[in-house]
Amino acid sequence: MNKDQRIIELDKIKSSKQPYKYDDIIYRGEKKLMPVYEINLDYLVYNKYNGRILSMVKSFERQFRNLNPEILTDKKVIEDFLWDSKPDRNRTTMTDLRDYGQKRVGIVTRDGIIIDGNRRSSLINRIANEDNRYPAYFKAIILDDTLDDSPQEIMRLETSYQMGEDEKLDYNPIEKYLKCKDLIEVGFSPGNIAEMMGEKEPRVNEWLSIMKLMDNYLNDLGYEGIYTRLDKREGQFVDLDKYLKKYDSGTAMVDWAYAKSDISDLKAICFDYIRAQYEGKEFRAIATPSKKESFFCKEKVWNKFKEEHFKNIDPINEKEFTVDELREKEPEGDLSEILKVRDADWTNATRGLLKGNLNKSQRLLDDVNEENSPMVLLRRAKDTLSSVNTELEAFYRDENVLTIIKEINKISWDFQQVIKKKNK
Repeated sequence: MNKDQRIIELDKIKSSKQPYKYDDIIYRGEKKLMPVYEINLDYLVYNKYNGRILSMVKSFERQFRNLNPEILTDKKVIEDFLWDSKPDRNRTTMTDLRDYGQKRVGIVTRDGIIIDGNRRSSLINRIANEDNRYPAYFKAIILDDTLDDSPQEIMRLETSYQMGEDEKLDYNPIEKYLKCKDLIEVGFSPGNIAEMMGEKEPRVNEWLSIMKLMDNYLNDLGYEGIYTRLDKREGQFVDLDKYLKKYDSGTAMVDWAYAKSDISDLKAICFDYIRAQYEGKEFRAIATPSKKESFFCKEKVWNKFKEEHFKNIDPINEKEFTVDELREKEPEGDLSEILKVRDADWTNATRGLLKGNLNKSQRLLDDVNEENSPMVLLRRAKDTLSSVNTELEAFYRDENVLTIIKEINKISWDFQQVIKKKNK
């Protein structure tokens, strides 16, 4: 059913049917009591850009084609996205719908685009397809405007209902960043967006900054617009955005005069660790603005860490197939899945090197922090040497082992001479 046909059917409902009930809605800055109608699902279409599945839809459209909710195949794609966004929650809601019916009403435009209630209507449709005794109707307020009549006002209403309530906590993390980006691009200010989402303006500015960093990450990898590749990486971007802002503005935590190029190196290295899905304390150790906890804040540690990283990882990156090359090999494949495999292969090739460099740099950082406490360092060195297994073949067959032992002996001898000289 096309737009004109939907308008005719919804106008008929408003003019000839008794409302199911009345409900309050805030529209065009006013609180209004509006009628709720039972609407045949055939007269409605999904809003493909609703906040719940924005990352999935944009990723799909970047790879394949623009989705048209009026076409049955595309409608099915959108319904699958709505289901996959929260399968467990959807199963629970379906049980509730079967037992008690639709309790929360939706909102649709005059031309039948679902502004609030895409997930619920998709579940009602799913139940009706499984059981023809279940009524295929959606209870909703019908606005007087089509989406084309008043796009910004309807976007404002949609955002307020989808992202301005407690239900937004159930959305995938990336969706709120994308929604902010989309709203800015159509002319809303950060203050407008904050009001719609029930947030403070600084928080919205923070989300926009994080989204810019996420886009930067995707573009660097050749994944522009494939937002599903950000899954399970939100926390690292939140942290990195804070770190970069600190270093851009200057911080007393750093013991050296770094340049803009050093911050660029830091971001590039952090992107590699984000790609490998490092998080928590290990990720923070690279860049958190702290005199004692950060590689970047200690010049000696950072230079060794950076040099080792690029020496190990650059050759692997140079051998990696580009996105275009992978696309040529699998022209019909799902690019999201192809990139998922690409990231997994890259992570398998680099994980040991990334982990080893982290561990080595953490030990160096500990040593630098304790360099004014010789007893701490000497005990640590003694304990490390005591843990060496001299029965292993690698100990007595490797020529480099003897070289290292001689160097240790020389260092010990030099230490003894210093102590004798100072105590004379």
